[in-house]
Amino acid sequence: SNSVKLQRLGVTLKMGLSVEDESSEQARRLLERGLNTNELETITVSLILKDVELDVSLLMAMDQDLMGELKLGSILNTNHIFSCLLSTIHSVGLSEFVVDIGDIEEFSISGFISEDTSESIKNITAAILTEYKPIFLEAIPAFTSTTIRPILHGVLQVLVDTARDDGACPEPDSSLDGTLDFRDLLLSEERALELLGQGDSPYGDLFRLLYSFVEDMMSEADENGLSKMNDLLIAPLTKSQSGVEGALKINGTLLDLNKEDVSLDIWKAFADNLRLTLSDLSISGLDTIRSPIKMLEPRSSSAHLLENQLSLGTIDKPLDASVRFGLQVGGATSPLATDNIMDLQLSMPSMEVLAVLFATVQESRFMKFPLKDVLNFSCWLSMIPVSEKSFMIDVGLAMHYLDVLFDGGIMAKTACVSCSNSWLEDFNSIV
Repeated sequence: SNSVKLQRLGVTLKMGLSVEDESSEQARRLLERGLNTNELETITVSLILKDVELDVSLLMAMDQDLMGELKLGSILNTNHIFSCLLSTIHSVGLSEFVVDIGDIEEFSISGFISEDTSESIKNITAAILTEYKPIFLEAIPAFTSTTIRPILHGVLQVLVDTARDDGACPEPDSSLDGTLDFRDLLLSEERALELLGQGDSPYGDLFRLLYSFVEDMMSEADENGLSKMNDLLIAPLTKSQSGVEGALKINGTLLDLNKEDVSLDIWKAFADNLRLTLSDLSISGLDTIRSPIKMLEPRSSSAHLLENQLSLGTIDKPLDASVRFGLQVGGATSPLATDNIMDLQLSMPSMEVLAVLFATVQESRFMKFPLKDVLNFSCWLSMIPVSEKSFMIDVGLAMHYLDVLFDGGIMAKTACVSCSNSWLEDFNSIV
């Protein structure tokens, strides 16, 4: 059972009225008033309800296997999504539908050409509302439960039966057998054409709408140039993970490289074993993302290049990172014997990352991608073909360009947790 409460609910209905028979009594009266019988009247019915409560119970049996086998290419057009989802339903029923209305704030009918008619309708609706509103409000719950619910239940059955018909949920386009053009996948037809794409929406509008939503969210910034994504996305996500807005904490071992029983004599002369560890990563200032932001933005120079740009850190709130670093060189006779555990802290007032990603995706695999694998990152990677060339990459996944800029430099500090080399205690002053 689901319950929805609304403080105010407004409904507006517009209708066009005209007199077709110019010899009729209605036409004669209009002509006597100097009005054109062929002129279309636009009648507007407005209804505003207060304190609306809706209780709905929907019984649904959905085939999980059918849902998982749906192909991505079948739902790339948003107008197919509903019918494709309905095609996976065995049965559906509306067991409860009750609407309770606290008050009718407004009910009006306007738009008549004749002022006399408008005034008469206004007086009539006001009188009806005054006289019968309590009765109407009291009858609404029973009316929606006994009359409206069966009608909606029947509509659901028709929708499900229609969705099961052949063609209601289309098969993926089998003619697409090349490589994916990200300009046509993510951008509007006009923008894709400007960037030398096809501009004819070969991949539908689903990803285009999602990317447009992300672009709008990334473009919003406050008066200080900080992206509104910080408050909408980054702050709540990081707080749920670490308890602090803008902070990310990963406790425990991140990396443990241990080499024992060194086989080569040349290395045995220096050490019998080597161990390197990284643990307890902490990053703060992640909620200082600044505009402009670019994420997977297609470029005109290629169908397979995606540009990314991210700026972090401010003077008042720099991007800080800390990690525990361990280095152990063993061996009783080793001249390099050491066992040190240190905390490394980095502070960056401003960091900007510019990255251009090269990626090719097979259209046929993309179109036939099953929804059951949508959360499996490895399955997404499987759509990227492997290059058969040794030195030149024309297909696959690669970092085309990467640049990391630090405006204000990097300030580093270390602190010994357990150091066998005493000089590391004064490492900060030495550096």
